[in-house]
Amino acid sequence: MKAFIERVFKSKKQKQKELLNEITHTEVEKQATEAAVEAIIKEVKKEEVKKEEVVTYPKPNHFSDCNCFKCLRWKQNA
Repeated sequence: MKAFIERVFKSKKQKQKELLNEITHTEVEKQATEAAVEAIIKEVKKEEVKKEEVVTYPKPNHFSDCNCFKCLRWKQNA
């Protein structure tokens, strides 16, 4: 009877250790994924800032009623 009780308690302790190990592994994995996601978000924000830079075109020295490509582009962006 004593051997049976010891076996039951050993199995319970072993199950608790396994659960504890699983919990710690999942927490570590969550932290790693959160760090990776934050790094990706920072990279995306940097790329967006680079894309948002506005290109300014110099004013062409043409007539005021000129409709060439350069003048039209400058009028749209001005």
